[in-house]
Amino acid sequence: MSLLPESAAAGPDALKEGEDIKALAKGGRTNFFGFLLRLAARLPFLFIAGRWYGAEALGRFAYAIIIVEFVATLATLGLKRGLAAQLSATERPHVHVVWDALLLAAIASAVAATVLGALPQLMFPNSDINGLEWLLPLTIFALAWSDISLAALAYRLDIAATVRARSVIEPWTISIAAFGLAFYSLRDGLIIAYVVSMVAALGASIWPLLKSFGWPHGWRPRPSSLFLLAKRNVPLAAADAIEWGSRRLDIAILGLFFSPAIVGVYYVAQQVASLPQKLKTSFDPILGPVITRNLEAGNREAVAKQVAQVGF
Repeated sequence: MSLLPESAAAGPDALKEGEDIKALAKGGRTNFFGFLLRLAARLPFLFIAGRWYGAEALGRFAYAIIIVEFVATLATLGLKRGLAAQLSATERPHVHVVWDALLLAAIASAVAATVLGALPQLMFPNSDINGLEWLLPLTIFALAWSDISLAALAYRLDIAATVRARSVIEPWTISIAAFGLAFYSLRDGLIIAYVVSMVAALGASIWPLLKSFGWPHGWRPRPSSLFLLAKRNVPLAAADAIEWGSRRLDIAILGLFFSPAIVGVYYVAQQVASLPQKLKTSFDPILGPVITRNLEAGNREAVAKQVAQVGF
């Protein structure tokens, strides 16, 4: 008898005709609703951070997390996009492939955290380092593992897990923690609140992953396979970094040439993004897995219909 859940050991299946469009529509609606939830949860944080902690503290925090999240994007090694292709093309139990990806991300995160820990000036170019700033590089592990876990769940069309982790638990945790920690330290409160929110989001990502894929019984790391996987995903990692960086380049430039107070004011304005832009990105978590399944099955006509539906 297999120790793996039937769904975890099963091979990739193409979606039945019509189910792909339904999955796209449902995933888009779910993620867009998640954006509204995230916006509602972010507004208290922006008010607390801007009014209680001040524009300068918020600016230091904003620039630092831009660097941390950019490095964390690199640490996923393109698996946020590429994991669906790995799961579609493999004959191994899916849970083993997912844990290969998590191990690979952990190794890359360790390297990235070491670099940022040794060079904290990369996160704080225009301010002194005298508190708990060393905690921020540790969140790279949580960010990378959470992204990969949610990508694996998206392959199984579970977008609700992404909404819970990214739009409910993470933003409300940072808002509540920032409120409480303001009475502890106006210097380090935002940093601690961010770390707490990332740990909470990681827990909200790992738990549904284990429920969906099961425990990795019989899994053994394959160093050669991990190396080939990392090498194969270099273009995807570069694409992720460019796409992510293009949306944060403005804050990076401000942080290098202007005071943290100016960065803080701009950060608040930028967080309230336009709804049309978010509507476009609402399909991103579900579109990749749905297309990948049909590409593996050779159903290019279905892929064309899916892209046309999202464009519409």
